[in-house]
Amino acid sequence: MKVLSITPTYFPEVGGIESVVRELAKCTSSHGVQVDVAHVSAKLSEASMSEMDGLKVYRVPVVGNRLVGYARDFGRLAAGYDLLHVHDPQLMMLTANVLLQCRHIPAVLSTHGGFRHTTRHGTIKWVHERLLMRTLLRRYRKVLAISASDTAYFSRFSDRVEQCDNGIAFAKFQQGRLTGTADPAKWIYWGRWSRNKRIDAVIDTVAMARDHGIAIDLLIAGPDFDQLRGSLQNQISALKLDASVRLHPYIEDAALMHELQQRSVFVTGTEYEGFGVGILEAMAAGKIVLCRDIAPINGFVERGVNGFFLDFERGPADLATIRELTGLDAARCAAMSEAAQRKAKGYDWDSVARRFSAHYAQALAGA
Repeated sequence: MKVLSITPTYFPEVGGIESVVRELAKCTSSHGVQVDVAHVSAKLSEASMSEMDGLKVYRVPVVGNRLVGYARDFGRLAAGYDLLHVHDPQLMMLTANVLLQCRHIPAVLSTHGGFRHTTRHGTIKWVHERLLMRTLLRRYRKVLAISASDTAYFSRFSDRVEQCDNGIAFAKFQQGRLTGTADPAKWIYWGRWSRNKRIDAVIDTVAMARDHGIAIDLLIAGPDFDQLRGSLQNQISALKLDASVRLHPYIEDAALMHELQQRSVFVTGTEYEGFGVGILEAMAAGKIVLCRDIAPINGFVERGVNGFFLDFERGPADLATIRELTGLDAARCAAMSEAAQRKAKGYDWDSVARRFSAHYAQALAGA
């Protein structure tokens, strides 16, 4: 079986989709299955092919943008494959090219949360949902929803929806387990710096804690997707947090694991997650998670067991939670860390990839 995994973004860019596509391709490329990757994006200036992690990675430029565009020669590339696995949260440019250029090749879709997490392009989204969604979803033999919330949403438009959660590289992040004494005042956020992640709200929370006598040490690491570094640094300086909050606009794996080994808490102010790969990766590293009480991530985090919830509104309830968290003793930190790892283990690619492989086989059998 030859599978082409089609994605709007890929390594060295960092994020949930990038991680999922890369790890899934590596884990399913064996026992008679060959998975290659097509990175299809308007940000690419020219077509190329390289090998990475033992995978062929094709870079396919788009004339247009990530919503509307034409990927030249994409159909010719896809023609050599038995199955297409499309990672298209917008259900627009990628799906349109699959529909126009790859009509006779079976395909499955991974939903990745859809396009509901921002308010941008509201009119386009309204028209798309009401006029195009059902037609576009019919192109796919299976619609693989990555969470219960995606299953509920996409089932309104298709009867081919099946839940198939994403996975994480559990063993990789086990290298980030704490090596010294637990300190629940040492926090880390890593991941894409985008507006919906609300890193500004995390910084405000650190300032509130400081104002009430709680000293937090926070590292913010990851790629600056929305060019936020200037505004975040200005916020840190205005709040006089330069000694407490450090920005690291990108961090290599080895350095990330070293930082994780020094920190006890992963914090994110994200207002929307399609799945929450970063949170599960943090849990695999044994981190106590501090996040909002929102789906689907509240399916991973259990208050007082492996994490805590904040509203990020700098109110008394948040302050009480931070006092509880930072007051944990070493034994309680260790117990919560173990609980986090047990939860994350259930999403190890070793087992999750087999479910995707089964879906691939079923989609081809349906051909």
